[in-house]
Amino acid sequence: MKRIMIATVLLLAAALNAQADQDIYKNTTKYARGDFELQADTNACSQEFGAPQNGTATPRPYKQCMLKRGWKYQHTVRLRTPAPKTWIDPETGETCHDILGGLGSSCGNF
Repeated sequence: MKRIMIATVLLLAAALNAQADQDIYKNTTKYARGDFELQADTNACSQEFGAPQNGTATPRPYKQCMLKRGWKYQHTVRLRTPAPKTWIDPETGETCHDILGGLGSSCGNF
């Protein structure tokens, strides 16, 4: 049971710390649209052409798909994930790292 709880905490911490590149689009229609419509259109283009991969340029066919749906590509914001802070536990010699945004720590030779 303890292992399941630790695994769950680690997965939640990883999900909270995960970041990705963000493509910025401009609405080209003459009526107001928001995040809901943008998300629906990115989902449709991602299903057709595959989602843009982190660290690579957004493919031209993907940009054209979004343009057909009324969204002009502006630029990509590159988000960097900081290197994890680790240390060696002096009592056990295991490698430790922060979890839950620094509210706790986990040790083990991963």
